[in-house]
Amino acid sequence: MTMKPSNNLNHCKTSNNRNEIVSIEDIFDVLTAPERRAVLYALCNQSKPIDVDELSRKVASADVGNTRNSPEQIKPILHHVHLPKLEQFSLVEYDRDLGTVEIKRLPRRLKRYLQFTAADEMEACLEDVTA
Repeated sequence: MTMKPSNNLNHCKTSNNRNEIVSIEDIFDVLTAPERRAVLYALCNQSKPIDVDELSRKVASADVGNTRNSPEQIKPILHHVHLPKLEQFSLVEYDRDLGTVEIKRLPRRLKRYLQFTAADEMEACLEDVTA
């Protein structure tokens, strides 16, 4: 079962703190990696922390970008690369001891770009299916 990007990011709380992620370069840095977009899409549809194993399955099944890795291949990449990057920008809370990840409040500007990329990727998925 493939997880399609969803531009319904209503579960994502929006932050009013303008000091978190302000530059367009930071936004593109976060959104450049399909795995990070898939993580944010998955977490925005969760109302509570998610287990890293489950998150790895969701990211592996996501129809985002050109990544086609198994959950076993994705998990260490998430642990060492993508979750620390999202944590660096205060977008997620990653509890390494419990092995859980939780979305934090997204800066309004980032949420706007994330909604746009989700809609664009969803449209691309639909075009691929109907082609």
